[in-house]
Amino acid sequence: MIFGLDLSTFRVLRDARKMSQAKLGDLAGIGQSKVSAIETGRANPEVATLNALCAALDAELILVPRRIGGDVRKAVNRHLNRHLAPVTPVMSVRDEVFIPDGDD
Repeated sequence: MIFGLDLSTFRVLRDARKMSQAKLGDLAGIGQSKVSAIETGRANPEVATLNALCAALDAELILVPRRIGGDVRKAVNRHLNRHLAPVTPVMSVRDEVFIPDGDD
């Protein structure tokens, strides 16, 4: 097992691209059942397989130090879910941009 690797991230990336497991498997050169096993953590894929999945998802496999892993994961989640952020009306430019002066 690859320590610290959350294989369910492949599903998040695949879902963000509205791609089926079968399509991802075709692009990565593996079967749909193998994609399913990887996404659910039931498989122990080789690095070559992980790289093939990343290439098919237009992603990159990188090593991140544990101490910043949470921050990196939050940034990725914000990026993937950016279309879900609520849009609120702007009342004025002052409501949108606040520049503090010496009294604030």
